[in-house]
Formats: sequence, structure tokens, C-alpha cells
Amino acid sequence: MSELQFDVIQNPGVIEMNSAELESQLFEKMEEYKGKKFTEETKKEGKKDLASLRKLKKSVSTRDSEVKKQFMKPYDDFHTGVLRLIGLIDEPIGVIDGQIKALEEKRIKERRTEIQKAYSGIVGKDIEDYIPLEVIYDSSWTNSTTTVKSIREEIEGVAKKTKDEIAVISAMQSDVTDKALNMYMSNRSLSRAIQYINNYEASKAEILRKQQEEQARKAEAERQAEIERIRFEERQRIREEERIRNEARKEVVSEITKVDEVEAAPLSSVKSLKVVYTVVATPDEIKEIEMAFNSLGVYFERKDV
Repeated sequence: MSELQFDVIQNPGVIEMNSAELESQLFEKMEEYKGKKFTEETKKEGKKDLASLRKLKKSVSTRDSEVKKQFMKPYDDFHTGVLRLIGLIDEPIGVIDGQIKALEEKRIKERRTEIQKAYSGIVGKDIEDYIPLEVIYDSSWTNSTTTVKSIREEIEGVAKKTKDEIAVISAMQSDVTDKALNMYMSNRSLSRAIQYINNYEASKAEILRKQQEEQARKAEAERQAEIERIRFEERQRIREEERIRNEARKEVVSEITKVDEVEAAPLSSVKSLKVVYTVVATPDEIKEIEMAFNSLGVYFERKDV
């Protein structure tokens, strides 16, 4: 189609008026009124001047509207023609634009089909929940300047990065690995998933440390209680042995000091005392000691130990 050209020739209009002369007269009037004071006698004259000035103002305003209307008439006629031309131009624009838009919509639809096909071929079932197409979709992919090859490469990059990051999270082998993976699925932030696991493990370690400290405290308390029990039992045993020894000592003393009162009676008197001697001597010496007791008429009982 040959180039169409819109040509306009404009001749500026000329408007003449006696504004300079009228301004000069008004300045004079203004100077006159500045120093003038109206009284009851001159009030009528003031009203007359006021009416005259208002009439002049109305005349100027009315004339302005008339001149503007006359001055704008050529433009109004010109604008009417312009609008008619624009209407005629819009018709082929609409026809051409509609066809171009239909072609562009068809191209975009075909491109979206290609994008879906590329996505399905690259992203497996194992990671599609982590990177749904609508999440990684880039509006620039439908541009005519963007190639399908570059789109595939971009999807492949995202898929590889996602698999690598899932592997990193899974390798941490924490009790909350599944929760961290769900978190990563929602925001695709590796750092936040790792931080979540680290925070959990740190909290878990602190809890474990406190549990171990509590267990150690209880074990130490039980050990001290056992030591105290053993000490108590030892003290009880010592006291019991001491009691037994004392009882045995008393029995021995009682046995040693016990005499046959009936046999001793003939040799005893009111002043007789009961004493215990421990003698260390030979058999012959013992015989001589016993002979001495007998010669003295002392009652004695021999208890060998």
C-alpha cells in the first residue's frame, strides 16, 4: 500500500483591538478613584460611574466570547474533518489488528503447548510437586524472540537444581527431614530448609544434653544414696558386733564371777569378797597355788581358758 500523508496548511488569524488605549484610560480612572471619597452628595455620581464600568466589563467579556467563537470556527470545521478521517482510518486498523492478534494468539497457544511438552519430558513425577509448571513459568517464554531450546535449557537447569537441593536436604538424615522437604516444596528455599533442620537438631541436642544431665544427676543421687545405705548398714553391723561382743563379755564375766554358792558357803563369812585373778603359770606352779588356797581355807574354783 502506498504511503498516505495528511497535509495541513494553517494561516494564523489576526485580531485587532484598542486594548492599549483602553488600558491607559482605565489607569487614569483608577488613579482618579484612588484618592476620591464619595459622600451623600456625590453618591449618585459614584453609582453612575459604577454602572458605566460594569457595562464596559460586560461589553469586553461579551465581545471576547464572540471573537473566540468566530476565531475557533475554522478549527471546529477542521476538527470535524479530522474526526471523520480518523474514523475512516480506524476501520482498516481494526481489520488488520484483529488478524494480527489472532495470529499472535495462535502462536502463543502453540508455544504454550510446546512448553508443556518440554516440561513433561524433563520434569519427572518425583519432583513435579516441587516445581509445578505454573511456579517456574516465565512470561518471556511466549515471546517470539525466545527459542524452545532456551526454554528447555532453563527448565532443565531448574530441575537439576531442585534434585540437587532435595538430595542435600535428604542427606541430613534428621527426624524432621520430611517436614523440611515439605517446607522446601512450598518456598523452594534450600537455606530455609537447612536452617529448619539445624535449628531442630540444635534444640534436640540441647534437650538430650539436659536429659543426660538429669540422668547423671539422678544416677549420682542414687549412688550417694547407696553409699549412705552401705555406710548406715556398716554402722549398724558395727553396732551389732559391738553389742554381741558386749553380751559375750558380760556372759564371760558372769561365767567367771559365778561360783557354787552352796560349796562356798562353809568357807565364806560376811566379810568374804569375790575376786577374779588371771594366773599365768606352769601346771606345777598352779598346783602349788591351789595347795596354798586350800591351806588357807579359801574357796576357789578353777576355770581353764
